Amino acid sequence: MPVVMNFPRQLAALAVTGGFGDLRYDASLPELAARYGDPWDAGRVHKDSRWPHAFGWGDAWTVFCRCRRLRSFSLPAWHGELELPQPYGELDTIDTRVTESGLAAALTEAGCSWETVTYENIPGQRTLEVAPAAELRVAFVLVDRLDHDQPPLTDWLLHKVGLWGYDHPDCPEPDPTRPDDGWGAER
Repeated sequence: MPVVMNFPRQLAALAVTGGFGDLRYDASLPELAARYGDPWDAGRVHKDSRWPHAFGWGDAWTVFCRCRRLRSFSLPAWHGELELPQPYGELDTIDTRVTESGLAAALTEAGCSWETVTYENIPGQRTLEVAPAAELRVAFVLVDRLDHDQPPLTDWLLHKVGLWGYDHPDCPEPDPTRPDDGWGAER
């Protein structure tokens, strides 16, 4: 049974702070693992190199660079409910059905402004994009229907949440004296 929490308010906090709890841009993989337990290994982002590497806690999908800093994460809200990590190492299931009007109200209440982005080649989808810091973006992807066979909704639904940054073009070389970190993504 889903936990009752105010998901739109959590999303507004993400838009303002750049963090969803401890899952925040530039968070340390070892510190997150100490808080939430070892992540599941989702594999390489690029076929020919170990880093960046994808990990997850429940339905929170994350990408870390080789210096073990969080570069992006996403929440697949289209599932309708998500299992999200809690500090006690467990997962709580929350209801993620959020309408555009509900999200906009939460963002407005938090004093957050956004830009609406649309793409001509992706009909039935738009993104509310927020910049909590100069080099940081949060995107709330909305869709006008749950299934292509259905008529458009009057109040669009949250489909996906994403966070990423632009300020990490060069990662320092890994320290060859450090042992494998145990997450299946050695140096």
